[in-house]
Amino acid sequence: MLKVGIPRALSYYRYFPFFKTLLEGLGTEVVLSRPTGKRLLEDGVRHCVDDICVPVKLFYGHVLELKDRVDRLFITRLVSVEKSDSDTYTCPKLIGLPDMIRSSVEGLPPVIEFVIDVQNRSLRSSTRRLGEALNASPSLIKKAFSRSLDVQARYDEKLLGGLTPEDAMEAVFSGNGSSDGVPAGSGDGPTPDLNIALIGHEYLLHDHFISHNLPGRLSRLGCDVEYITQVPPDVIESELARYPGISWSYEKELLGAASHFLHREDIDGVMLVVCFACGPDSIVGEIIEREVRTESSPPLTTLVLDEHTGQAGVATRVEAFVDLIRRSRGKP
Repeated sequence: MLKVGIPRALSYYRYFPFFKTLLEGLGTEVVLSRPTGKRLLEDGVRHCVDDICVPVKLFYGHVLELKDRVDRLFITRLVSVEKSDSDTYTCPKLIGLPDMIRSSVEGLPPVIEFVIDVQNRSLRSSTRRLGEALNASPSLIKKAFSRSLDVQARYDEKLLGGLTPEDAMEAVFSGNGSSDGVPAGSGDGPTPDLNIALIGHEYLLHDHFISHNLPGRLSRLGCDVEYITQVPPDVIESELARYPGISWSYEKELLGAASHFLHREDIDGVMLVVCFACGPDSIVGEIIEREVRTESSPPLTTLVLDEHTGQAGVATRVEAFVDLIRRSRGKP
């Protein structure tokens, strides 16, 4: 059976249930790269140009970890992910990712490129091209596509209910996809007395090596954590009506979620997590700081991560933020 490798980075955190179900339905074996570690990150940094964000460097590391273990390498080209009256795009690096990998990593197996460009091409069309490249029959392609959409929908529902990506995947693929599940961190640490909103891309927040397990760290400090994935899409769209003109789809999500959380009375604090050298993130961060936050908003802090960020520095920032919120509320 053909082995197809999927890097555990970037689009993995959003679309892996769809990709895995689709590829297996087309008769391949899906091989996932191992979780991020020090050696993997160092390999990615070594093969990538310097002035690029750490999530892309991590992707390089995951590609290198996979390349000698698979027959094909699966890489997405994320061009546009939403239908809109105006042009919307993802990050330029996500658009050019397959080309970047091909041009700078030697000894790669053949690359299967899956294009997501909903402004100009349907997901069904991209699936058909993938199936044809794998010599699958039209009936098999149709069946695999339908099944993949169902699995992805259950996964999205789990994320909306508060599960982390890894926990949501486990719930969906364990055969217990209809169960409610329990949000990660529940039952760990002291009884929560603060509600902290974490705003950031899934591939940054939930890669526990590069984020130094930020969600778990907050949980151990007695915080309930709410994620951007818990904000319904229609709520984000409603919030974005206040801030028109943003063309980056994923940054729009950050902005809409920030506006939502910063106007909620039950949120005790908001942490915006971005990566160094990401232009769109830095611009949206300034908009959130200058235009979204008000005097009545809960406390907001920004945490910038890159490959040089140390665990002690993250721990100090997070503990100080939580401690200041408790002191301001007269909590011990």
